[in-house]
Amino acid sequence: MDAPDAPHAGIELDTFCLPDLGGAGDADTTATESDASDHSLFVNSIFKKMIAQDSFLSFSRQVSNVNKILTMKYSSANDIADVILKDMALTSKVLKLVNSSFYRHFSNKGISTISEAMIILGTDEVRSAAASLKIYEMMSGLANAEILRDKALKGLQRSIMARQIGLEDSYKDADALQISAMIYDLGEYLVALFAPDKYIRIEVVTDDGQLSLQAASKSILGLSYSDLGRLVALKLHLPENVVNAMQPVTNFGVKGEEMSERKRHRYVCAFTREMCDIPIDNDSDPALEQVMDITVKYKGILNIGMSKALGLVKTSRERMIKHAALLNVDTDQGKAKTGSSGVKNMDSLNAGLKQLQDNLDSQLSIHEIFTNIVGILFESFYFTQVCIAIKKKETQTMDARFVKGDQSQDLLEGFSFKLANTSDLFNRAVLKKNDTVVSDINWKKYKKNIPPWYMDRFGKNEQASGFAVFPVFVDRKIISMIYVNWDSNAHSMNQKTIDYMSEFREFVVKTFTLHARQPGR
Repeated sequence: MDAPDAPHAGIELDTFCLPDLGGAGDADTTATESDASDHSLFVNSIFKKMIAQDSFLSFSRQVSNVNKILTMKYSSANDIADVILKDMALTSKVLKLVNSSFYRHFSNKGISTISEAMIILGTDEVRSAAASLKIYEMMSGLANAEILRDKALKGLQRSIMARQIGLEDSYKDADALQISAMIYDLGEYLVALFAPDKYIRIEVVTDDGQLSLQAASKSILGLSYSDLGRLVALKLHLPENVVNAMQPVTNFGVKGEEMSERKRHRYVCAFTREMCDIPIDNDSDPALEQVMDITVKYKGILNIGMSKALGLVKTSRERMIKHAALLNVDTDQGKAKTGSSGVKNMDSLNAGLKQLQDNLDSQLSIHEIFTNIVGILFESFYFTQVCIAIKKKETQTMDARFVKGDQSQDLLEGFSFKLANTSDLFNRAVLKKNDTVVSDINWKKYKKNIPPWYMDRFGKNEQASGFAVFPVFVDRKIISMIYVNWDSNAHSMNQKTIDYMSEFREFVVKTFTLHARQPGR
């Protein structure tokens, strides 16, 4: 039988004492002798790698924001909205999601604020969307290989499916359930990320069919994937009910009505894991057979029939695609678009970000800091040109002042436009305080909004057919902007790059603020 639910609060993670972990224990865990006699050494190595990776440290810091969203179930809508609004990128994604075709039937006019979204969709729906988008963004942000991107997508699909089950069956804590389902394979994810050699060895063992995934991972690592995942979840201070639901199940001879909802969460997470591992082509006979097998396996526990199971797979898949589209992930390939304009040189980027902080601490001049910013952006990303433009008070124009890249002199002399209440992409970005990304200036949908001056001066440059604008405001007044362009045939702007651009914009804002003078105003 499965081990009884046990509280995980109070486990001292630094000692790696796991009395409450691994309680589900597969029967075949002793079939192969472990070559990891001291699992604490492996766990220590994983934590060291986590600490050393900036993106994972960011993930760890942001989990606290997710916890705030998850634990505000009985808070006012205004309190929840305030937490979401503190993250501008998250706010934008939530609004894009609720205005997508999936939610369109709620409002024909579109939803423009988080508060309006809560009134129309309900507080729980918005809070849930924010939490799931945040965790998916963090997981996909760590994905530096196709297999990790695929795992992040499956995690998103699992969370959507688990939430739907929770709502339809009136579970009291559907929010915690969806997060547990999303990070159900966190341990497996971490091993693939930080110890790919061991991940491959475990895959080889499981392919032989002699051991389950949990048993194989324990034989190689000294602790199971599940133990590792829940250990890290505790380290990140995720709620106890979330961590509990990540524990695997092995006993299927029980009745759902006889168990607590807390334990049923574990079966829902296990069910979604099996369902979302089915090949995407759900019309093929093998896939249908798999759905049937899983449905029969869980029928007495979750009471989900074949028809409902197929509907869950279809609906969760559709919703996953809409969620993932906000982060520019190609769900058909399970990976980011080939040649995406992600980081070209991570060493340069990390060193550059540290250098900029040192620049601020040493109070270098604005000229020196901005020169460093454009240089770091050009060296670290797949940009053809980088520019910081500054508002000129006398002419009310936005003029290029700091540039780096191909034909930089042409950019320095030609990038200038009048600030006015017009609908062109540049002025609209400034007026509405919107980051603007143009995938390809040759697409018809952009033609009428790209101003003639830009097309005349830069429209014929095939190496700069995609561009993005990031306006810079200080005390709510436009003062500057960052402009970058790239070859759209080779690269694309993805969400991770946009997030990095936001970091660089913060350095621009801090530089203006630190020097207490605002050129061009």
